[in-house]
Amino acid sequence: MANQLELYHKILFLDLRPWITSSETESYFKQQLINTEKEYFVYQPNYELDLLKPLNNFRKYYLMIIENESIKYLNDLHEEINKAGGESEKRYLVHMALTRSLFQLLQYTYNVLTERNYVSIQFEIPNASTEKTLANEAYAINCLKHQLIRLYLEIQDSYTSYIKEERLTEEELYFKFYNEEVPNPSKIIQAEKITLTKKQTTNQGPKKTKTFTAIRGDIQEPAKGIFTYEQIIKNPSRFAQIEEELFKSGFINDNYKINTTHGNLQYFAAFYHQLIRKSYFNPRLFPGNKVIKPLHIRKFLDHRYQANIDKQFRTWDIQQDKLLKFIEGDYWLDHIPAS
Repeated sequence: MANQLELYHKILFLDLRPWITSSETESYFKQQLINTEKEYFVYQPNYELDLLKPLNNFRKYYLMIIENESIKYLNDLHEEINKAGGESEKRYLVHMALTRSLFQLLQYTYNVLTERNYVSIQFEIPNASTEKTLANEAYAINCLKHQLIRLYLEIQDSYTSYIKEERLTEEELYFKFYNEEVPNPSKIIQAEKITLTKKQTTNQGPKKTKTFTAIRGDIQEPAKGIFTYEQIIKNPSRFAQIEEELFKSGFINDNYKINTTHGNLQYFAAFYHQLIRKSYFNPRLFPGNKVIKPLHIRKFLDHRYQANIDKQFRTWDIQQDKLLKFIEGDYWLDHIPAS
């Protein structure tokens, strides 16, 4: 298998060691985040991490690259096992993943945690006596620590029929490799259902073959309290491109009516929020200098697509963390360009 989690070796031993990179500025890590492309699962995972939210760019960067590497690794392993010639080859791949790649990295991570005295209390509980750089370093290595346990469980529970060794529980893994009890609450939770990136087969209607050209203007009769296309859309050309993608994906038909399945209502509400985040709408209405609020945008889009997504839109509005996670888990939503 080509992917042997090389990035984790860089974090533990080479140029990405947190105690080396911690001397860099926040602006440096902000740029690194911009330059790092997010990875996506091509199959439904069993588990995900529930870690302390990163509050600076250093922590965001390490959390992202550690997660990216795990996704790439699991995607590659999943593909290799599917392509394997027989049962013995599949058992070999699973065996090597658990007993070589992960086993060694779990041991290496424990050694680093012990040698550098990194413990979770250094970043989980604000303490004036703990240096900020030390707290950041401990956060990064602890992210790796929990990610490796998650990877072990993911592979073990995904390919149970190919496991030679006795299966280990989460409690046994933490004790075996880190000599500690499972965190309470656990950092490893059941993964939410995600939108798969492979041809975007989830949350989509049937593909359309006919030609569709987005109308750069109003398509419904004027309605009281609804702003016009000209008043609200900032960049008609960019907005038209987005609507043509909606049609190609089966979310709307050629009459601009959306596919109103339950899942699509939630998806469309996230789509509304992402358009707002990406600045597809004018911030103010002129003349009059009236602020255009998310409510006005939601009403405009509902009117345009003959929909009623008020409930789903408001739900996402009060669950911003879940909304961002949902968007990041969907390739198309996450890659909507800024207007």
